[in-house]
Amino acid sequence: MNNSLLVTIVVPATLAMGIVALGCLWWRRRRQVRSLESRLSAVESERAQIDRLVTAGRVAAGLAHEVGNPLCAITNYAHSLHERVAPELHGTIQSLQREIGRIERMMDGFVDYARPESDTRHGADVTTACNETLGFLSDQGVLRRITVEPHIDPQPMMVSATALALEQVFANLVLNAVDAMPAGGHLQISIRRRIAADLIDAPDERLAAWVASDRTAEVVKVVVSDSGHGVKAGDEVRIFEPFVTSKSREHGTGLGLAVVKRLVRNMHGFIWVQPSPEGGAAFHIVIPVLGTTVAPR
Repeated sequence: MNNSLLVTIVVPATLAMGIVALGCLWWRRRRQVRSLESRLSAVESERAQIDRLVTAGRVAAGLAHEVGNPLCAITNYAHSLHERVAPELHGTIQSLQREIGRIERMMDGFVDYARPESDTRHGADVTTACNETLGFLSDQGVLRRITVEPHIDPQPMMVSATALALEQVFANLVLNAVDAMPAGGHLQISIRRRIAADLIDAPDERLAAWVASDRTAEVVKVVVSDSGHGVKAGDEVRIFEPFVTSKSREHGTGLGLAVVKRLVRNMHGFIWVQPSPEGGAAFHIVIPVLGTTVAPR
C-alpha cells in the first residue's frame, strides 16, 4: 500500500475519532451545565424562600405587637362582661373568647413559622427534649385520656438544634396526636440511634439521595404515632403546608405541622407521615447526629 493511500485512510479515521471525542466532551459539558443550572435554580428558589420568611417575620413581629395589645384588652372586656350579662348571653361571650384564643394561636404560629434560625452549634439532646415535653404536657393535664408508650434510648443523642426547637417539634406532634384522639387513645413515641443505611426504604427523596451518598452516617430516628383518625389519603405532603388543617376552627390554625417541618429542616433533618399500626398517623423524623455530614436543605 503506497503512502498516499495510507494517509488518505488514516487522516479521515483520525478526524472521525476526534469528532467523536469532541462530541462526547460536548455532551459531558452540556450535562455539567444543566446540573449547574439546576443547582443555581434551587439556590435562587431557596434564597427567595428565605427572603419571604424574613419579610414574613417582620410582618409577624409588627402584627404581634399591634394586635397583641387590643386583643389583651378585648380578652379583659369579655371576661368582665361574662360576669355582668344575662345568663342567656354567656354562650355568646364564650364564643367571643374562643375566637380571641384562635387569633392568638394563629399569631403565635405565624411568628414561630417566620422566626429566624437559632444558633445550633452546640447542639441539644433529643431524649431530654422529649422527656421534658412529655413532662410539662402531663403536668398541664393534656395527656389525661392518653396512654403514652415511650420507646426511647436512654443515652444522649445530640443533634444540630436548640432545646427549645426540639421541644417545639415534640409539643406540636403530641398535641396534634391528642387532637386526633378526642375520646382518648394510644400514643407511641420511639427514639433510636441508627445508621443511614437502615433508612433506605424511606419515602423522602432527599433522604434517599443522602443515604445513597453516605450509608454510614449516624442519625436519630423519631416516630410519633397515634390511634387517631389518621391523615386523609393524598394529603401526606399537603398537611405540612401553612394554614392547611383538618381541625375545627376552634382547635387548629394549620401552622403546627408547617412549623415542625421548618424546624426539622433547619436541623438538616427530614419528616414524613405514614399510617400508623394503630390506624392513626405516624410521623417519622430523621435528624443527623451532631457532627455528621449533613444533606443540603
